[in-house]
Amino acid sequence: MDGPSDTHDLAAKARELERFLPEGRQPEFRALWAGLLDGREAGERKLFEAVSRLERLGDDNARLRERLRRQHGNMERLQEIFRVNDQVFHTFRSALTLSRRLRQLADLPEVMDELARAMGVPLLACQLSREDFEGYVPPGYPCPTARELDQALAGLPAGDAPGRAYVGPVSALPAPERFWPKQALDARPQLASGSCFIAVLGDKYRPERVIGSLALGDPDPERYTPRKGTDFLEHFCEVLAGDLLHVKIHEELARQRDCDELTGIPNRAYLRRHGPGLLRLAERKGSPAALLFCDLDRFKNVNDLFGHETGDAVLCDVARAMAGRVRAYDLLARLGGDEFVVLLPDAGEGEAAAMAKRLRACVAQVARDRRLSGSPGLSVSIGIALHIPGQTIDDLTRRADAAMYADKRAPAGP
Repeated sequence: MDGPSDTHDLAAKARELERFLPEGRQPEFRALWAGLLDGREAGERKLFEAVSRLERLGDDNARLRERLRRQHGNMERLQEIFRVNDQVFHTFRSALTLSRRLRQLADLPEVMDELARAMGVPLLACQLSREDFEGYVPPGYPCPTARELDQALAGLPAGDAPGRAYVGPVSALPAPERFWPKQALDARPQLASGSCFIAVLGDKYRPERVIGSLALGDPDPERYTPRKGTDFLEHFCEVLAGDLLHVKIHEELARQRDCDELTGIPNRAYLRRHGPGLLRLAERKGSPAALLFCDLDRFKNVNDLFGHETGDAVLCDVARAMAGRVRAYDLLARLGGDEFVVLLPDAGEGEAAAMAKRLRACVAQVARDRRLSGSPGLSVSIGIALHIPGQTIDDLTRRADAAMYADKRAPAGP
């Protein structure tokens, strides 16, 4: 852009040019020259204003670029948070699905293995109190007593929620083997420098009661720390504890429905529910089946002479003895009182007679062990009925019952 010196040179040239103009044209020339100067100054002002605006726009653009850069960083952080939350949600949903899929406590070890894989946890262990779950979980499943469980949980380092959960280094645990099997810890020595989450499994119906614990361990020392949220894990533990109780309650009800309360073996309802299926299977296979109806002889004398408590004990002994003689796929049931039946799939007349002989021998052994031989004596009458295709379980039982009375009336052998 021209400076002030350029303007003075032009004015000098204009005065020089003015001398050569015809007479009378000088005012017109001066007016034209003044207009040119005014237009030049206005143009310069507009140009300066435009440059200033561009400079301000440049500053605004720089600020906008910085703002966009910060927003891009925030967006990336939000995307990472969403990604992590989405992963946590899917893990939580998978864990809940596995927990809700549990139908019987016999499947608990397999479900725990699947849960560890779904959650990506190298070491996961669930303990349940012996008083609540023994007899429902498979043999060998970790079931410490309620006292041992309370002592183990009470020994956890103080956390954000003392007595409910511990989140932190494994090295801070006084006795890690109280929560994970020792062989599993020995197989993963790197866990000693890792982190863990250990939660109480409580009884939602009686909040003061503890029914177990869930322990998750990872060699990564940053996997479980107080800085990271554990709401998902704590909520899952509440759901898991409730599901475990529900499954156990259902199994208790099923046992009460299908098991004889005194002896613990199947009852009449169980026979009626599962007997027809065994008979249908025999018909499809074209194989024989037999039913033995057993009635204890002179059992009333046992109650009268020794009392009903002894009589109940004798019935339990007989049930255990019979259960030890029948095959794994036979169906032993107590119909009530001193009456028992044994349904024998894949058994003809010879196999049924051999089973009757074994059952008589086991009842005689109970009588000797209880010192009931002689007077009043204790033995068993057994009726055998072979299944006829198309015959119901009730019909088969009635035929065996009739055969039992014939055996009871028969004269005793030498």
